[in-house]
Order: sequence, then structure tokens, then C-alpha cells
Amino acid sequence: MRWLVVCSLLLATLAVPQPVTAALVVGEGTETLHFSCRSDNDCVLTPTPVGEEFVGGQTTATSFQPETVVFEFNADPGQHHVALLPEQLTALELDVRQQTESGGLLRPEVDVRLILGPSVNEWNFPADLIPTGATFEPFTLEDERLNLDSGRVVWVDDPVRVILTITLDRPGNWALNMRGASFLDIDVPWSVNPDAQNVDEPSSSTEPVNTDFEDVHRGALVGADRDCWRFEVEEHEILRLMVTWYEVPIELEQPHGVPDFVNEVGRRAPSPEVIAESDGSSTQITYRWRALDPDAYSLCMGGSPDRFQAYAWSGVFGYESLGPTDPTGFDGQSFYPEGAGSVEAAGDAVALERQGYSGLFMAVMFSAVLLVLSIRPTTSMRWRYGGLVPGMVLLLVGGILHPLVAIGNEVQGSNQIDFEDLVEMRLQQLWDVSAPGVPEQTLVTHTGATWGLLSGERLTLRLEVEQAVPTEDGRWQLVVPQLENFRMDQAIFSQVGRAASFTSDGMLEDQTVRFVLLAGRSLLLDFMMLEAMLVVDERPTSSVVHIDTEMVATKAAGSPTAPAWSTRPDAVSDAEWVTLQQSLFPERISITLCDCDLDLMDVRLLESEGFGVDDVPVGWGIASAEGLTPYAGHLTLLGISVAFLAVVVEQRRWVKAKTMAAEYGMANENGWM
Repeated sequence: MRWLVVCSLLLATLAVPQPVTAALVVGEGTETLHFSCRSDNDCVLTPTPVGEEFVGGQTTATSFQPETVVFEFNADPGQHHVALLPEQLTALELDVRQQTESGGLLRPEVDVRLILGPSVNEWNFPADLIPTGATFEPFTLEDERLNLDSGRVVWVDDPVRVILTITLDRPGNWALNMRGASFLDIDVPWSVNPDAQNVDEPSSSTEPVNTDFEDVHRGALVGADRDCWRFEVEEHEILRLMVTWYEVPIELEQPHGVPDFVNEVGRRAPSPEVIAESDGSSTQITYRWRALDPDAYSLCMGGSPDRFQAYAWSGVFGYESLGPTDPTGFDGQSFYPEGAGSVEAAGDAVALERQGYSGLFMAVMFSAVLLVLSIRPTTSMRWRYGGLVPGMVLLLVGGILHPLVAIGNEVQGSNQIDFEDLVEMRLQQLWDVSAPGVPEQTLVTHTGATWGLLSGERLTLRLEVEQAVPTEDGRWQLVVPQLENFRMDQAIFSQVGRAASFTSDGMLEDQTVRFVLLAGRSLLLDFMMLEAMLVVDERPTSSVVHIDTEMVATKAAGSPTAPAWSTRPDAVSDAEWVTLQQSLFPERISITLCDCDLDLMDVRLLESEGFGVDDVPVGWGIASAEGLTPYAGHLTLLGISVAFLAVVVEQRRWVKAKTMAAEYGMANENGWM
């Protein structure tokens, strides 16, 4: 879809500006817009270069009396699409040059002011003298971040304006070159023509459109629209109203409250059971009433200002059955599909354990025995200091100090969080940003962040792993036991129970319904990315691993309406992260909520088929809780062996010396000496 803008160009001196016009065309995807002038007073921005080669003239300006030339581009006929602005301006090139009277070539100073709806951006290009013989280069901006603090939605009839201010401070001939030399590239991620979407809009709530309940109706809520229909309700046991809201950027999403369902005498129908399902491209909400009185009813859906969303709805009269919109179709438990982010195993899993105390106890006891033996008198200092002492040192390092350090590293640090903390923080974050009044850009930023961590925040996470599974490339996939039986519905509804309030009839508020769908999708993607990233080069020696990494902003996966994984560990490059995103992102995600007697949730996932271990980055901030050395067992065994050998040799020497002393004493008694 394209949004079209026609602007006016004003060319003037400092004293008397004279206007000309220009056209700006921007569509969904990257669009190259060329500065063009068909005549002196008819300048446009066009997808293809047309018109004059340049616009310029002679100036007598000096540094004491500079002259200013202003080009202003205003929308004409005006913005007739609703568009989402990109985070960056792809490219801007301006070929502005001046040949001075002294024969020099320079780029005069240019100020650029870009106004796209609520976004206002300004750049300054200072004057630059081109050295003799050097190649002339135009002023250039590439991947320049746009200021979106005031919002990133351009509405119909919003101002779209580009203003170029050229400051001349030397006499000579100047020119703004066109015909492909000056252009603007902008990549619009999403845009829509609201008039084309709003094809079935009723007139008003006082004059609803007569229709059949079971027909398919298509339309859109533009701003504070109120769309109403009137129809006859037949005899039935079950009446189902199915509304599909097509995904738009979160900044534009309309509230999805229960529509007004009123009979001819103004009596509102009782609160329905509500089942909401989101699959990333649309949100399907089913409202179910039981045995309403046959009558003429009016159905109205209302919007909010500064919002837009297309929809389709239809109704069904039916009887009791087990279908996808029946609460009994839920099994009451929604587990995370453990292994959804894991790579294929290339061998049997190896169990991991924490550092034990039994080996440490035995090493301490053996060291105590050696210490006692070392106090005894000896006949060989060489064996004492060359065998017994070195053996004790090796035993101390490998059998005592190493496990003590390993046990200390397995303890959760004061600045660390564990898996439960990560989930709790993520859910609280999603609840806070889904509250009414929170800026939509804030909601987009937080929901799309990986593990809920924004750019510049640090993840210090301690995880318990129970197994290490070998992969095809010789690395090891770690298995987190908390994910094996993680009840997503239980965690999400626990957050709802702590923070939510309910309407007078016991139904969930709009914020809660929105939160449940957002939280289900966000947790699912967070856990998939966590599983995928738990791949290490060497098999861990402990069941405790630590993650320490700073998160930085990156290109998000998914769509502008439902971004995902928009931050990455700083040790992972953009190219590696994009490769991982593309291979890991699931084919389909379905989160279904039943706002019925007992709130229920269903999670369904169709995994990507292209994800493999080659897509997982190497070395990004995950480490096992290690001790002093990976050779602790060898050092302990060697120390025991050396010390034992020294003790045996010393014992033999001691026995031999004692025997010799006894024989010497007997000789003296017999008078041999």
C-alpha cells in the first residue's frame, strides 16, 4: 500500500522567497524519491527523475552578507494513507555545489528539516571546500535514526514536509543538481488506505444498517467511529458472534471490548463468554450467548480517537456441541512446548550435577591424615619435601580449594536473578505497559524486547540445567528442567489475579484480555530464544550455569504489528542474530483465551523447519559454574598418589631404621663393640 504526498517548493533569497511545488510519493517498502523540477515554478519529488537538470543561479553573497535559499516541500494533495514511520531514514543525498568566482568548488552549508507527521528531524551539513583535483561527493545520510519521541504514525492529512535551507557566503554560481543526483530513500514498514479498508461502514448508532446476522461483514474503525447493524435473532440454543481484528501496529490497535448487543426495547444482552485467539496476523474473538429471546437486535462496535483497525464479523445460530469456540474444548492446562527452541541431538544426553560435598569431605580427611604423618620424625627430608609436601599441595588445590570455589560459584549472586525471577519480571513488565494511557511506542518497545530487556540493560541470570545433549557440530545443548512442565496459563493468570480487576459482571477488563494474549506470545518467544541460545562449546562440569551479557538494540523479527527479539546480546553480531531469528521464528503461533466461568488459555505452536545448530551463535556470555581448574580430578589423584608413595617409602625407611637401631642395641649388650 502507498501513501501519497504532493508538496510545494519555495526558492528565494533572504529577502523575497518565491514558491515552487513538489510531490513526495512513499509506499510500503523502500521508495527512492528524486528531486525534480519540470520548470522553475514546478518542482516535485518523483519515483523517477524528470524535468530540469538543476535549479540554481548567480549570487554575490559574502561572509559578511550571506544569502539564504529555501526549498520547502508541502503536501499536495495531502497524505491520504495511514503509515508507520521506520526507525531510520534509509538514505538522503543532496548534490548542492557552488563554483566560486576565484575558481574553487565547494559544497555550501545546507540545513535539512524533515517533517513526517509527528516526527520532526533536522540535520546540518557544514560548508566544505573541495580540494583541486578531488572527486566531488554529494551530502549523504545513511541509516540515520529518526526522532520518534512524538509518535511514529502519520495520519491522513498530517503534514509531510521537507525543507532545505542553503546558506551562500561566497560569490559565484550555485546549483541544486537533480535528474537522479539528489534523492531521498525511506523504507515504510506499514501503510494502509483507510477509505479502501472501511468498505462496510454503517451510518451511525442511531441509524444502524439492516443486515442478516449470519452474513460476513467487513469494515474498519477509524478513530472514534461507531459502527452499528440491526438484524433479527432466530430461535437458538447458542448464538456466536465471531469478530476478526486484522493486525495493525500496536500504536493503532483499537480496543477489543465486548460489542454493545441491545434488543428493540433497549435491554442489553447478558455478558457473553469470550474466547480470544491471536496468531500474529489477526486476533479472532468469539462471543457466545445462550438462548437469547428472539427479537430484533442492534450490534455496535466503537473505536477510540487516533486509532485504526480493520475487522470482519459474522454470526452463527446453533445448538450445544463441542467446537473450537466452546469452553469445554479447552483442556485446562497450557504447557510451554518444551524443546521448541532446541536443536537436534546427535547422541545421548549426559546428566549434570552440582558440586558434591562427599569428595570434599574425603579430601579433607585424607589431608588431615597426611598432616599428622608429616609431623612424625623422618629419616629423609628429601621424601618429606619432595614427595609428601607436594602431594599435599596438589590434594589441597584439586580436592579442597577447587570444590570450595565451585560451590561458591554455584551460589546465586546478589546481582543475579533466577528463572522464576525472569518470568515474574517479564510478566510484571507486560502488565505495566499494557495499562491504559501507556504510550503505544513504549508498549511496542517492551513487548518486542528479548526476555524483556531493553537496549543498555544487562542480563545476569543463574540457571539450573539437568542435562547436556551433544549436537552435530560437537557442541552441547543444555536442558533447563523448569521449561519441561512450565504452566504458561498458571503463571499468566497468577499475574492477573495479583493485579487485575474485573467488571461488575465478573468479566475480565480489556487490559487483562490484551495482557493475556501479549504475555502468552511473549513468554513463548522468550523461552524459545532462551532454549536456542543455551548451546556451549564444552560439556559443563556443573549443573549451574551463569549468563552475563549486555543487551543492545537490533532489527526485530516478526512484523511491525507484532515485533519480537528486538534486542540481542552485545557479543552476537547483527548478521548472526538475523540468521538465528529467521531460522527460529515459528511458522504459526496461536494464543487462545476463554473469558468464561473458569478463565482458560490454549497455546499452539507450529515450529520452523529450518532451525539447526549452525544458526546458533558461538560464545555470547554463558558459562558453567567452574572451580579453579578443569583438571581438579587429575590433580587430586596425582596428589594422593605422590603423598601415598612418600608415606609408604618413609614408613619402610622408618621400619628399617628401627630394626637397625634394635640390632645395634643388642650388639652392645653382647659386647660386640
